[in-house]
Amino acid sequence: MTKEQVISKVRKLFELSRSSNENEAALAAAKARELLSAYNLTVADLPADRMQAHLSIVESSIHMGRVLRNWVKSLMLHVGRGFECEVIIRRQSGKAPVPSYIGTAADSQVAAYTCIFLYQELNRLVDQALPRLKRENRRWHASSLRHSYLEGAVNRIGERFREEILGLRHMEESACKDLIPAKNRMIKTYMQENFNCVYKEYGKSRTLSRAAFKQGYEDAASVDLRPGIEQSKQCSQVGV
Repeated sequence: MTKEQVISKVRKLFELSRSSNENEAALAAAKARELLSAYNLTVADLPADRMQAHLSIVESSIHMGRVLRNWVKSLMLHVGRGFECEVIIRRQSGKAPVPSYIGTAADSQVAAYTCIFLYQELNRLVDQALPRLKRENRRWHASSLRHSYLEGAVNRIGERFREEILGLRHMEESACKDLIPAKNRMIKTYMQENFNCVYKEYGKSRTLSRAAFKQGYEDAASVDLRPGIEQSKQCSQVGV
């Protein structure tokens, strides 16, 4: 496709990303981001009349079960930073917590799908690794090995997102210096208008198995941080 054809397609996908159908909106946003990346384009390449539509702020919620482990909250934060989103967790007595990403329509929706995909992928990897870890680390309880592995995996994913962000931000700042500050201002305004009280959450420290942490760190090096459309279709909801 020519650059003009790509931009035309991305514009249509951004229109779909504002759909009231949550699944359709997220898939369209993911595809738009894929096209921009594949053809080395940024939002700055879109016509000015579409910039405001892209910069509308939305809240995309995910369902991660009744208990949010430390590694899950760390994963949500890494993904949020990777897609320029704020992360909040709504809590109500007697109900499961509801994490959400707050950002532009495309960013927040793709962040939500990416987080769910990575959550499922890391659980799959730890299930595969745990039998061997238990055989080789008999002094450690299975739950501690599992936690240590997942902490290591999330640590590596966080590093990889930071590496990606540096390159992406440099490219976007070169193409359109006003884009990132505009996003940040709109997100800050949304937070101020919609949340009176926001508290930071802190996880309890735990002793980690060095061997399990190292294995998780190494295994996460090959995890896809940008799941494709077909993968996203499988990640509509997840429970712990």
